[in-house]
Amino acid sequence: MNIGLRNIKTALSVFLSILISNFVGLDYPFYAAIASLVCMQSTLEKTFITGKNRLLGTAVGALLGFIFASVFPTNAIFSAIGIIVLIYICNKLEWNDAISMAGIVFLAIMLNIKDNKHALIYSYKRLLETLIGIVVAFLVNSFIFPPEK
Repeated sequence: MNIGLRNIKTALSVFLSILISNFVGLDYPFYAAIASLVCMQSTLEKTFITGKNRLLGTAVGALLGFIFASVFPTNAIFSAIGIIVLIYICNKLEWNDAISMAGIVFLAIMLNIKDNKHALIYSYKRLLETLIGIVVAFLVNSFIFPPEK
């Protein structure tokens, strides 16, 4: 059994995402690491598309999560209403491949914020952490043994 280049590049991408997140003082390098793991794909085009969808979903989820958590943090009914709004928006924008990620980010914000004073900061950090992971995955995949078309 071989450990392939994509395996090694994925591990490197996760490692760098965690290091960068820690270096810039982010609280949850988990989100950067997960974004990096998910975005490392077999081609640069797939990496880009996966990263784009993840970023779009994270942006919608973070924005709606901020809005809803600012008013009704941890509320089950408003979590469900937010999911309806989120899916509607993604469908209208034709971002169907971003719906799951948008929902995950929205719920992470809605269900992890106990004090609505921190909703904006928490939302911003989720977006930043995800962006770090996406960029690292794309750069690693682009410059370290880039995949053939």
